[in-house]
Order: sequence, then C-alpha cells, then structure tokens
Amino acid sequence: MNKTWRIGVIGLGARAESFSRKLDGDHPRAKLLAVCDLDADRLEKYCEWCGHGDVRRFCDPAEFFAQKDMDAVIITTPEFAHKESALAAIAAGKHFYLEKAMATNSEDCRAIIRAHRKSKVTAYLGFNMRWNPIFRRFKEIVDSGVAGQIVHVAGLEQLHQTHGAAFMRRFHRHSERSGGLLNTKCAHDLDMLGWLVGHKRRVVKVASFGGTNVFLPQKGPKGRGTHCGRCPEAIRRACPYVDRAGFVFPIDGKEPMHKTREKDVYGGDLCVYHDDKDLVDNQTVILEWNHGVRGNFNMQLFQNKGRRAYSVWGEKALVEMDTSWGEVRVTHSTSGEVQIHAIKPGQGGHGGADRFLIDSFLDAIETGRAPDSDLSAGLAATLLAEKADESRRTGKVIEIRKDEYL
Repeated sequence: MNKTWRIGVIGLGARAESFSRKLDGDHPRAKLLAVCDLDADRLEKYCEWCGHGDVRRFCDPAEFFAQKDMDAVIITTPEFAHKESALAAIAAGKHFYLEKAMATNSEDCRAIIRAHRKSKVTAYLGFNMRWNPIFRRFKEIVDSGVAGQIVHVAGLEQLHQTHGAAFMRRFHRHSERSGGLLNTKCAHDLDMLGWLVGHKRRVVKVASFGGTNVFLPQKGPKGRGTHCGRCPEAIRRACPYVDRAGFVFPIDGKEPMHKTREKDVYGGDLCVYHDDKDLVDNQTVILEWNHGVRGNFNMQLFQNKGRRAYSVWGEKALVEMDTSWGEVRVTHSTSGEVQIHAIKPGQGGHGGADRFLIDSFLDAIETGRAPDSDLSAGLAATLLAEKADESRRTGKVIEIRKDEYL
C-alpha cells in the first residue's frame, strides 16, 4: 500500500518527542500532521524545541481528534488520561497507538477494550521492550525449546538514581494518577514475563511485598529546600537525586523544561524526600500461572546504572540475559555446557526498540492483522500490577479470575 499515513501526537513529553521527531522528517510511510497538549505554553515550547514549524497545534483534544484528514494518533498522555484519549480516538475512527501503561486500573483497560471491539480501528499497545534486539533474541532462544519444560521465570529492573527519582516528583508519585510504580514503570516487565511464558497462559495467583525505604522525609538532609531550586547549594551539590534532564522532556536538553516547577502534573524539581506521595521505591512480586509455571520480579530505584535481567529455568537448561552483558547465556542442565549468544546492541531509544514501533504500528494498520502487542496484553500487565499492589497492602495472596482478563 503506497499511502502516507497522517499521524497526530497527543500529550507532549519525552515519549512524544521520540515519536514526533521521527514522523516530522523523512519517514517513508508517515508524516506528522498535528500535535496536542492542554498547556499552551508547553505546546509552543515543544514545537520550537522539536522544530515542528508547519505542524498543526491544538490545546483542545476535541479539535485535535476532529481533524478529518488525520488517519491515526499516538497517545502519550499521562496514564490518568489514557482511557479518555483512547475512547476519543475510537469515537473519531482513528487508529491509535497507546503508550504503556494502558491505564491506571484494570476496569479502565476493560472499558477501552469493550469500546475497541465495537470499532474498526487498529489499536496498538506500546510495549517497546518487545522490539529491543536483546529481548527479541532472548525470546527466540526460549521459544526454541532449548530449556525444555519451563518451570520458573524471573525478572529484575533496577533504575539509575536520576531515573528513579523522577517518579517521586512527577504525577506518578500519586498511585491514583499512575496506577502505582509497578504499573507506570514496570508494566514493560510484567508484560515481558507473560510474553516469555506465552500470553495464552494466565497468572492466577499473585503475592507481593514492598515499601518506601529511601525516599522518606526523615531520610533527607537537614536544611533541604522543598524543591531542588530552593535547596542550599551545598546540599544540592551533594544530592544524588537532584533534578536533571534525560528522563523528561526535552530528552537531550541541559535541564528539564518545567513551565511551573510546582505544577502537579509535571512535578518539576520537587524534593524526593517530600511526604506528598504514596509510591513505593522497591517491590517484589511472586506469580503463578494457570499451567503451573511460577515466577518472580524485583524492582528498585537507586543504582548507578539502569539494567534489566531475566532468567528462564527449564528442565533442560537455564537461559539468562542481562542488558549489561550484551548477550544471552544458555547453561545446559546435564552437561553444564554454557552457550553464549552475542547480541549487537540496537541504536536509539529503549535499546533500539523505538525505531521499530512506528513501522510495527503502520504494519498493523495496513494488514488488519492483530498487532505485535495488543490491548489484551496491556490489560494483563495493568491487572497484574493492580493485584500485586492489593497483595502488598493486604498481606494476602490474591487470586485472579479468568473473566478479569476479558
């Protein structure tokens, strides 16, 4: 199909920047038609920074979705606006890419799915880790059957200090608006565990433990300010969690672009040791699938380098990968032989994954086939995060009914 797809982007932050820059250029199959953000000042600064001179600009989502010549939209709004944005796209007949996490709770995910089933539009859920070369190779090796019967899967995500701190000062710090840290940050990882096991299988039991051990008011230095910009210089220089660019818009800027530093949605340079949050800073999850496979996932926020690591224990072999290795290792159970599969690192955002997402989305639109990651996968990840947090709060093992997956 020799068609140039006209795409709009709504919700202008770091994720939007990655997509809109790729579209407003020489993309062979698509072009950036419009962008939308509720904040007029942010909208103008975003377009100026990204060089979107001739792109249509909107502050009213209704006007944005009403563009008749817009074929599809990329939704990168905060999670608390995902349901509203997705339903608006469906009502307008626009194909849509929805950034993870799908929504802040499973019922909103189900509402999106129900509306989508009545439509003719393509819906794509943005689990970019599936397109990271090392994760795709890891999946291929696991699917080859080298491990034999899978018994256990495990995942780990540790965040760089600056990255982890960003969640403590932006809208994410309120779980009602983000769905909690597992949902807003680790939906990727929960999806990855399900992807490795096979999404035809369902998690039926979840247990979780976690809490806030570091980002507590009593852990902060005496004399600190309420915001980084109001902190005494000596304290600011020594703080490992000072507000920096890199994980918020602009991606390559010298410092984060905050219109109003105290503004709740952006969070700005709020001190990470404040008491206005209910987010945990470390968590452990234990899972059991309906065919007897078990697994676990661990997350924490305070390391020098961000990394993810996964292991699949099988009857015949252990298959392991670590983003810091650049390889996948297979240790055979009987012989002890270790096979090394070197992986060439990808270029660009999310380990090279981002550059594949737009084309994968367009492929799904053009072929009409189910996309690489769909709304049911988004529901599964948010549902697991929701149930894990229920277990963490109640101290109980939580069972998940089949009908909760739709």
